[in-house]
Amino acid sequence: MTDSQRNPERPLRLLVVSYHFPPAETVGARRPAALAALALREGWDVRVLTAIGAEQGGEPTPVPEERVIRTAPAPKLPKLNRPAAEPHAGGPARARSGPARARDRITRGLVKAGMELLLPDPQFNWIRPAVRGFHHAAGDWRPDVILVSGPPFSGFVAAASLARRLGVPWVGDYRDLWSVGNDHWVRSATRLAVDRKLERRVLRSVATCVTVSEPLAETLRQTFGVDTHVVMNGIDRRPAPAPAGPTGSGPAGNDLSATTLTLAHTGYVYPGRRDPGPLLDAIALLGPDAARVHVVFAGDDNGVVRSAVERAGVADSVTVLGQVSPEKSWRIQADADALVLLMWNDPRDVGTMTGKIFDYLYARRPVLLLGYEGGVAAKLLRDRGAGVTHNDPPAIAAQLREWLAVKERSGRLPAVPANALEGLFREDQLGRYLEILREVAGRQAGAGR
Repeated sequence: MTDSQRNPERPLRLLVVSYHFPPAETVGARRPAALAALALREGWDVRVLTAIGAEQGGEPTPVPEERVIRTAPAPKLPKLNRPAAEPHAGGPARARSGPARARDRITRGLVKAGMELLLPDPQFNWIRPAVRGFHHAAGDWRPDVILVSGPPFSGFVAAASLARRLGVPWVGDYRDLWSVGNDHWVRSATRLAVDRKLERRVLRSVATCVTVSEPLAETLRQTFGVDTHVVMNGIDRRPAPAPAGPTGSGPAGNDLSATTLTLAHTGYVYPGRRDPGPLLDAIALLGPDAARVHVVFAGDDNGVVRSAVERAGVADSVTVLGQVSPEKSWRIQADADALVLLMWNDPRDVGTMTGKIFDYLYARRPVLLLGYEGGVAAKLLRDRGAGVTHNDPPAIAAQLREWLAVKERSGRLPAVPANALEGLFREDQLGRYLEILREVAGRQAGAGR
């Protein structure tokens, strides 16, 4: 007989395994944190197993600290994913000396080797400490179901090991895919085959999987034959940003004409797959009107934006801020006339539903998406009347001219209607997640009869 059968009134016990968790400010921490918080509010007995220390960030932890088991990887590996150049905010990147450039080349080589050789990912050194740390800290507490969120997928290995030792079911949450359908993770054919074999082996014991879009779910079903559900990310409610700057100031606080069309992009920029080049080329096509368009980029760009600005010759129309706080990012989004979402214009990106799109929707500013028009992200914006998708510089330029006319006539682009956000808040999406976890836990209890 299971514990659930002996005491049907006992709250269901959920263990959330996630390498990323608050106080980390990474996007990967949001989904597992929100799920843990909602489960706790709904009366579940929740514990969290994470690699993030209590001092590693500024985000509030959404569950009581005594419910969080924090186990550091051992041994810790050096951080090899730093950008090659640290830019000045709003200015050009610093020149790099010869020795510094050599160190950059070595670092890039180590990153490439690490991504190729460390299985299943560079966080592999957390697997054993995670399993041992849980058994040491949890005492007699045992979950009814384990939920693991990845990437990194070392967490999947740890969760599967815990589930086997404890005799409980586990659920795999794919924020991105692992060995198939993830073309953002560049690997050799040999490494890809090894990853797929490892993933198939890990998933032999999974009760069910969850991911963020139907195309990704179908990929998992067809490749591994696993039951897979769709639960999107959602809009995180947060305090309203501080009052906007004075009239005529842009989203970065710079002085601009009241008729200047201001656009903003917040987040990472990658060459080729999150490429600002078409937008900047479109601004160059505007001729004299280019002076009436200003784009702010806030976030790590590894020099990609600056290079594209130089190629397009539109330096006067762009401000590059570098990394900013979450509060500053939200303020920039709210103050802009429109927001720029950079994604990959390729059918292989059809199922990508970036969490950034929900931040943008909360700001209620129209979105210009550069990405695959047939993808789920473009469909969401289209269906909700929240934005447009363009990839060719002439089409983008035409859209900018249309917005310029509205800005000159009305002083600001209309806000996205509030009803466009209905059903998209985090709690709307995650309520379904708790149903899935409850069903998995109940299935295990039924099997024990």
